[in-house]
Amino acid sequence: LTLANDVIGTGPRLQMLTSSDKVNRAVESQFDLWARQINLAEKLRTMRMARTQDGEAFAVLVNNPVLDYQVKLDLRLIEAGQVTSPTLSMLDKTQVDGIRLDEYGNPQAYYVLREHPGSSTWHFRDNFQTITASHMIHAFRCNRPGQHRGVPEITPALPLFAQLRRFTLAVLSAAEAAADFAGILYTDAPANGEADAVTPMDLIELE
Repeated sequence: LTLANDVIGTGPRLQMLTSSDKVNRAVESQFDLWARQINLAEKLRTMRMARTQDGEAFAVLVNNPVLDYQVKLDLRLIEAGQVTSPTLSMLDKTQVDGIRLDEYGNPQAYYVLREHPGSSTWHFRDNFQTITASHMIHAFRCNRPGQHRGVPEITPALPLFAQLRRFTLAVLSAAEAAADFAGILYTDAPANGEADAVTPMDLIELE
């Protein structure tokens, strides 16, 4: 969340550099109104967090007639788990995990499940839609040639997180043990009987 807030902040601002200051201000004002109407900054922050935990972010350019603005363009965010190939074959080199490529390796379309695979109402067969690449925003970092899906940015730190969790629990257990007041009682009585006389213990004064 801190990373998303630092990268996106309050959202992007449009800066027009035409020769007319009046036109520049008008276009910039309209862009700001549109961005507020679709909650652009919030959606971009969500996409930035998705890149951290999922390795990539998907957003579809859609027409939203409910918007109270003359421009109906909107962004509909999609979870990375919903982008997958309905029938993935090892012999079909034009599909890569939900992405259909052309002969030059350019994305042509994306296969998106209508419901998340973890949903109780999900049915795999015929439960997906095909979205053209021109309507899809796919944000991820390509670390090697031929890579078409993202890798979570937190992947290298997962072992460190596990060790940090163990360290935190160990420190907490040690603090709890140090906070407990413990005392040990000794007796000269035999193990299988009672002693005839027991010497009273000395009083212990706590300062």
